[in-house]
Amino acid sequence: MSHFKTTRKGIVVVFSPEERSFLADVLPLLAGVGETGDDPAATRLNVPVYLDDRDASDEWWRLMGDDLHTARLSDRSVFLRTISGDAEPLNDEDANAVLRVLNEARIVLAARVGLEVEDDHDKLPDDSRQVLDYLGWVQEELTLELSRSL
Repeated sequence: MSHFKTTRKGIVVVFSPEERSFLADVLPLLAGVGETGDDPAATRLNVPVYLDDRDASDEWWRLMGDDLHTARLSDRSVFLRTISGDAEPLNDEDANAVLRVLNEARIVLAARVGLEVEDDHDKLPDDSRQVLDYLGWVQEELTLELSRSL
C-alpha cells in the first residue's frame, strides 16, 4: 500500500502514528545542520554553484543563500503539516515541497554516515541503511503519485 493516493482534492497522505513520529525527527535533523566546512551535511547541501569560479560561487551564495534558506524553511513547514496526520490533501506544489525535504534529509544523513558513492550503501550499518532506504521509498512513492497526473 502506498502512503499517497490522488483524489479530486489532491494527494491524500496516510502514515501510521509510528511513521509520523519517525518522520517528525527529520525536522530536528535538518535544523541541526551546522556550518559549511564544519559539518559534512552543510557542505553537501551548500555545494559550489560555479565549480571553476570560486568567487562567482561565493557571490551567488551571498546573493541567493538567504532565499534558499527561506525556501527550505517554507518546505519544512509544509512537511510538518503533511506528517501531522490531519493535513489537507497536497496540491502539486506542496507535494514537491515534501519531496525536497525528504531529499534534503537523505543528503544530510548520507553525508553524516559517510555515503559518498553508491557502493558505500551496502557497507553502512543496518540502521543507517534502513533509514535512508525508508526515506527513499517514501520519496519514490510520492514521485510516482505526482507522475500519475502528467
